[in-house]
Amino acid sequence: MSRHKPGESTTLPGLFGRLALRASRSGEIAGDLRNQIQSGRYQPGDRLPRLADLMTIYETRSRSALDRALRELVAEGLLTVVHGSGIYVRSRQVVRRDLIAGLRMEYEAARQGASMQAGLFEAITGADAKVEVSYDVAFASERVARLLDIDLNHRLLVRSFRYVVDGTPHQVARSYMPAETAARIGLKSPDDERPGLGTLAHLINGGIAVDRASLAFESRVPTAAEVSDLAIPGGTSVFEHWRVLYRACEPVEVSTAVVPGDRVAYEIDVKLSGDAR
Repeated sequence: MSRHKPGESTTLPGLFGRLALRASRSGEIAGDLRNQIQSGRYQPGDRLPRLADLMTIYETRSRSALDRALRELVAEGLLTVVHGSGIYVRSRQVVRRDLIAGLRMEYEAARQGASMQAGLFEAITGADAKVEVSYDVAFASERVARLLDIDLNHRLLVRSFRYVVDGTPHQVARSYMPAETAARIGLKSPDDERPGLGTLAHLINGGIAVDRASLAFESRVPTAAEVSDLAIPGGTSVFEHWRVLYRACEPVEVSTAVVPGDRVAYEIDVKLSGDAR
């Protein structure tokens, strides 16, 4: 049996009116919390007051209005819920990446037969990261097959890398290489990965003279697996960075990197006159 206060309308117009008021109140609460986060009143990593205290602060008896406000900010990526602990202002470790400089750095080190002093990711981004590596053998997807100019039933070595910066997952990267190419350059297990040696170095050291790279970027909604792997809230978009390495005109490897949109700033510095290399 539904209950209502004396004199309160139970007609549809009355119901819609109450819902509109609650939506308006949740919007006010979300707006105030958003302003406090953006102004620095609440810092990344700060825990918000308990729900009961927030209801007192905002002078509301409507738990549903508060819940809607908090869900809105979680969806925006401003808040994160730690079950059993509370609601926190989301910390964001933004890494700046100069893509052209990083690619040239990797290429020159590989061509000279040297490894970078730091890990490849650290050398390119300046961030201190922990890397989780796994290997798998799979068939090519349609897009990877097209980029590598191979059949869908072609077997690939898939190398997966998950980078964690200051305890926060930063990106998930994958390398797709024909199985015969991987065997030629000696990549058999994650033990073959060494700090400072990236894919370019593996290929060049294995006698495959890579001389060109193409890059492409896409912004999209993350998959469920990416939401889990990258620990991102719903509503956060990701950048997917595709790279193809070539020997002459022959594609030899495809790689992707998926990064939450609020954790990276891509930069490109291009010389406009003379030798553009």
